[in-house]
Amino acid sequence: MNFHDVHTLQQALDVAPPPRLRTAQDRVEHAEQQRRILVAHEDERVMAEWRQRHPEDVTYEQAYWARRREEETQRRRDERLDRRWQKALALSQCEIVENGGQTIFTSDDDHLDDMWLDTSDQTSEDGDDDDDDDECE
Repeated sequence: MNFHDVHTLQQALDVAPPPRLRTAQDRVEHAEQQRRILVAHEDERVMAEWRQRHPEDVTYEQAYWARRREEETQRRRDERLDRRWQKALALSQCEIVENGGQTIFTSDDDHLDDMWLDTSDQTSEDGDDDDDDDECE
């Protein structure tokens, strides 16, 4: 129901039909939901009042989250750059071996696995992307 002359929760409750509660359990769940709604509304009201009284805290919080986002972005850039470097090193060692040279990696070195790293900016969460490259040994 949409009422254009209703501006508060209490007014809405006054004009709305009563809920269709059939069992005692329905009534208990409904009462709990109503309490949660009232708490949420009161929390929003208090937070709005707090923001009005303490604008310097709001500014500080916004700056904090902006700094955190920038740090996370930089961390991801650094990780991508590191993966690209590791992959390039592994691929160069494979090329050396394919041309008859000797690799700097030992047979039990995990660095050869780095050639399979996905270094795109659009990395997936599962990391199960398959490449068609052949591993050199």
